[in-house]
Amino acid sequence: MFSSILWPVDGTPLSFTPMQTIINLAKLSNATVAVLSIAEPRLYRASDADAIAAGNQVEDDHLTSARREVDKARAAVVQAGVVCYDLVALSALPSAEILHTAEQRGCDLIVMATRGKMGVVDTLFTTSCTQEVIEASKVPVLVLP
Repeated sequence: MFSSILWPVDGTPLSFTPMQTIINLAKLSNATVAVLSIAEPRLYRASDADAIAAGNQVEDDHLTSARREVDKARAAVVQAGVVCYDLVALSALPSAEILHTAEQRGCDLIVMATRGKMGVVDTLFTTSCTQEVIEASKVPVLVLP
């Protein structure tokens, strides 16, 4: 069925909703799981030494949070007896990073949660990260509410 499943987590409880489904799919398919958390980079570049230091601290804090979320997800998957890889990336474009990671790691399924706002009215002015992944993915995307 599947050999490698990508599970993006973003630090919200909702992003952990697919955990049991992912573990079950991985066990049924004898697949590995790659857990990905994407840290947001600092929003601007500066030439002032204090601003640079503050920006570096912001990025470090975001990376630390991302690492904590990946570690939490990985621990649950490994405890269930599934081989799991943990990945942390720094990107301002989460959907592009998810798609890039899926391609680079050879994932044949992406499983993620959604806040449920994917209707025409909800996406009239902006699209969700989940919607962007669905629209651009070359591999199946399983979305859980």
